[in-house]
Parts: sequence; structure tokens; C-alpha cells
Amino acid sequence: ARREPKYSDTKIQFIQADFKHIDELKFNEKIDACFCALGTTQKKMGKKGLYKVDYEYVVKLAEMCENNSISGLYIVSSQGANPNSPFFYMRTKGQMEETVKQKNIASVYIVRPSLITGKREEKRWMEQAGYYLYKIMTPFLVGKLRKVRPVSAMQIAKALIHLATENKAGKHTIDSLYIQQF
Repeated sequence: ARREPKYSDTKIQFIQADFKHIDELKFNEKIDACFCALGTTQKKMGKKGLYKVDYEYVVKLAEMCENNSISGLYIVSSQGANPNSPFFYMRTKGQMEETVKQKNIASVYIVRPSLITGKREEKRWMEQAGYYLYKIMTPFLVGKLRKVRPVSAMQIAKALIHLATENKAGKHTIDSLYIQQF
């Protein structure tokens, strides 16, 4: 991780990583799964910074998995990710997904949540406004619109853990409807 978690557990070993050189990491022990929830905003980092974090760092993490024979990679992307999108954020996420799928990793799961709810260290006013709007509209988001219902960070984590226990070989894209059941 980039920074130490605020909790500790004897089963977890924290390694602070420099994502500029993450692909150079080597491990003595076998690792079965790698989870990536890395991302930033264009407002915070600009287009170049967003591309570096959301594309380059995630691809380097995938390369690290490939180099260390880590068989499962689980990535949080975004609903609407598309390498041909006219929107920079969605295009970056889509390009990242396509590049990661080309890596020699047995199982790649890319989850595409809709709006993510939960506590954040920094305030994201537009996301907060969107959250309250979604909260009012959620009961009306039925049928095909159900997939845009917001999901919590906890739901995403539970979905990722569930997918890791299944660990089916192949390249999988998981939509927000799946995440909503957790």
C-alpha cells in the first residue's frame, strides 16, 4: 500500500510501496491474490496525475503480479470504463482494463462499481452531492437503471473477497449489479 492502514492484524504484513517501482518488488513467499483499489481524481491530480495513478501504477502492479507468479489480480475500476470513451476518466480506466487483461495472470477480475459511498479522508463535494441525489433517486432506479445504484466501499470489499474465494481462471469484468448483493 502507499500508506500504512489504520488497523492491524497479525495475518497482515504491511509493505509500504513506491508505485513508481512497484513492478520491481519480489516476494519470498507465495502470494495467491493481489487487490487493487488504487485511484485518484482529475481535480486532485490533473489529467497527467490521474493517468499516472489510474493507468500506469495499476499496470505496473499487474506486471509485479505477473513477475511474481501471483495467480489472482482483483481491480476496482469504474462503471462506464471504456477505452474509446470521449471522457478522459472513463477512457483511462478502459485502457487500463484492456492492458491488464493482456498480462499473463491466471485470474483477472475487474469490478466496475457505480458511485462509491463510504467515509473518505478528503471531501469530494461533487461525489457527496451525487450521493444525496442518488439516495433520493435509489428507490426509482429499477429495471435497467438498477445497475447505477450506489454501492459502499464495504460492499466492494466483500465482493472482491468472494470473487477471490472462487478464483476462476480467465479475465472477468464484474458490474455493479453483482456488487450490490453484498
